Amino acid sequence: MEHAEPHTEPHAEPQIEPHTVLLAAFQLLLHRYGGGDRVAVGMPVSARPVPEFAGAVGLFDTLLVLCADFTGPLTFRELVRRVGAAVTGALAHRALPFDELVRALDVDRAPHRIPLCETMFVVKAPEPRLRLAGARVTRQPVEAAVAVADLTLTVDADGPAATGSLEYRADAFDAASARLLLEQLRTLLTAALADPDLPVRALPLESRDALRAALRDADRVADGPAGPDTVNALVHRVAERVPDAPALSYGGTRVSYAELRAHAALITAALTGGHGAVSGRPVVVRMSTGPRQIAAVLGALDAGAHLVCLGADEMGERGRTMLADIRPARLVIDGSAGPDALAHWYADELDGQVVDATAPPAPAASSPVRSAPEDRAYVAYTSGSTGHPKGIPQSHATLAQFVTWFAGEFRIGPGARVAQWAAPGYDAGLCEAFAALVAGATLCPVPDRIRANPEKIVDWLAAERITHFQTVPTFAREILRVISGRAGAPEHLSHLLLAGEALPGELAGGLRAALPSVRLINLYGPTELILATWHEVVGEAHGVTPVGRSIPGRQVLVLDEQDRPCPAGVTGGLVIRSPYTTPGYLGPAADDRAPFRPVADTGGWGIGGACYRTGDLGRRRFDGALEFRGRKDFQVKFNGVRLELGDLEAALAAHDSVAECAVMAVADANRMATRLVAYVVPVRGPDGTALGAAADWRAALRARFGKAMPPVTFRTLIGLPRNVGGKLDRRSLPDPGPARGGAGPEPESWAGRAVAVSLAAIWSELGVHPRHADDTFFAAGGHSLLVPRLLHAVRRRFGVAVAIPEFFADPTLAGLAARIEAHTTTAETLAGRRTQH
Repeated sequence: MEHAEPHTEPHAEPQIEPHTVLLAAFQLLLHRYGGGDRVAVGMPVSARPVPEFAGAVGLFDTLLVLCADFTGPLTFRELVRRVGAAVTGALAHRALPFDELVRALDVDRAPHRIPLCETMFVVKAPEPRLRLAGARVTRQPVEAAVAVADLTLTVDADGPAATGSLEYRADAFDAASARLLLEQLRTLLTAALADPDLPVRALPLESRDALRAALRDADRVADGPAGPDTVNALVHRVAERVPDAPALSYGGTRVSYAELRAHAALITAALTGGHGAVSGRPVVVRMSTGPRQIAAVLGALDAGAHLVCLGADEMGERGRTMLADIRPARLVIDGSAGPDALAHWYADELDGQVVDATAPPAPAASSPVRSAPEDRAYVAYTSGSTGHPKGIPQSHATLAQFVTWFAGEFRIGPGARVAQWAAPGYDAGLCEAFAALVAGATLCPVPDRIRANPEKIVDWLAAERITHFQTVPTFAREILRVISGRAGAPEHLSHLLLAGEALPGELAGGLRAALPSVRLINLYGPTELILATWHEVVGEAHGVTPVGRSIPGRQVLVLDEQDRPCPAGVTGGLVIRSPYTTPGYLGPAADDRAPFRPVADTGGWGIGGACYRTGDLGRRRFDGALEFRGRKDFQVKFNGVRLELGDLEAALAAHDSVAECAVMAVADANRMATRLVAYVVPVRGPDGTALGAAADWRAALRARFGKAMPPVTFRTLIGLPRNVGGKLDRRSLPDPGPARGGAGPEPESWAGRAVAVSLAAIWSELGVHPRHADDTFFAAGGHSLLVPRLLHAVRRRFGVAVAIPEFFADPTLAGLAARIEAHTTTAETLAGRRTQH
């Protein structure tokens, strides 16, 4: 960049060093990755006092934390000015030691990490040559064993060209992604230097050819439906080919394809005779899972109707609302299950016709009604943002295309035994059923009484010799706990498919370790398209598990606010183009067309036309896989720091004492989040005692989020409420009520706790003087070199060995006291048990 001479221009720009321009570009790249309006980068500089220590040998470096401001409209030229001013201001205060700054700010610390910044920018200055009489001195490179930051960009200031290196943490990047990051930095910097007055948001990170290649990779949109056959026609074809093959297995009962076909024919006859045809109209099947329910589903499709599946449990006002909205032609029930209040209401209030699947009318001559691919196959109901059930219709083409792909991709065929875990009313239940039946496999419905019991499910998987099991990640975590406590896992299981929720990397890693021979599949997608992406988890899993690449028939894009493709690493909205998108909603949401607004195709990328805007956030990783980044409506801000509720839930769920959890934000009258409530289902011991407490869970959150952790109160539950699909039903969580003890942690009584008093005395002996129980060791005057002495004194005084990472998880007086008490209680309990034995 050119700059005017200060002697000729009264308001000339100050001289900008080349490395400052590179620093500005590096911070801009981090900002584009989602770093927020202010991006902090650490830069080591010399703090050697001159001339007093000019000839002294030793390290006189300190660390400056440089914060780039991205608020307001901003060009690259203005960004460089801001960064240059920040560097100048920071250098003026370099005499303040970094450790004193950290102590004064009471910053949380973690082993092997530098406080206040997760990225580093190092300007490598020319080093003086060391001369020793009678010796030859050579320079040897030394590689650090541990990366101190997520990213460290080192540039050589001595030379005609910018050279250097990029160091990265292996759990956040790999060699390929690090190289692509540097390529993006080069692309950004090249464009910025060519036109520094461009807005920073307009500067490219990837070439147009690279973005087009990414779009081509995501483009798996089919020209039309997979074929003219509907799922019920495909099932009949299997029945004709292998009539004696087992179609269903349930409670020791085996149902062949021929028997299933015969039972379905009775339902078809009952629906097509008597009170008029049901072709093209909705039919509700309200039954528990099992052979009768599958026969009723198949029979309703053969009658030309489209399905609405409901469970046989009490549905209250929600069930009546759904029936009133859809006005079904028939309601099919299992009369052997006893009186059905909803069926009586439907008959009395809506003058509806009820069909008992256990005693259908005498069959009349009938044959299956042939449905067209574009006809409706079913309607799935979700709770909707207003709480009113929202109907999502899907066509025969969509259902047939998806289940045939699903069966082929995951090797479902003769001999496979597929679990139907999803409850009636959830579209996954239909997909599980027909993926098995169109492929000639055996469908094994999970009995309602054990669906939510992980212990019994694991036993059932083994007893039924299940090969394919699909569930949600939170329930998979419970299954993992059961498997980990036993000698072995279900030996016949070949595929574990997870959908409906984000899959934390630590859970994926645990499942891979416990089930090494099982294919672990992560699926993502809204009900509006059934599913949209899939990813097979192989090798080690870190951080967020990718959701992978587009399922054939879908093109999943990451777009910015102007509908432009986002470069790799940049978070945007997930938008799906597909001929298999629902045409729209039913019920009160029928007029909501905002999610289906066509892509504007700004810039001529060829991605215009019909689509579905999921409302989810995501990004394309450097390896091309998609990564789910939560939802905008699941993000909250505390003290200007944006947090994802899913991240908080993942950090809690990873704790050994947490069976499952949910985190909700509590807002004030201005809709501003004031605190969070964590609903925790604790793991319990053999005697029913919870194995964890609020102090343990708060320490886990503090270890993950440090000072960014907002006020959290905890409520323990026996179990979390779930909808028919097994997903968490947040609307049914208990009212959080007023915060106990204010918005912060539950009050701690320092004076009344002997451990805390003794611990405070140990701190004082080390020159550390806490005033409050929640003071950190460092804010009270301690530093890292004192930590080993502190933990040694704790071991001598209390007989408790606290590991350094445990201490750093919550380095407060109250936190360390609680950890000592927990160790002591556990030891006393074990000693008591040994005495009893």
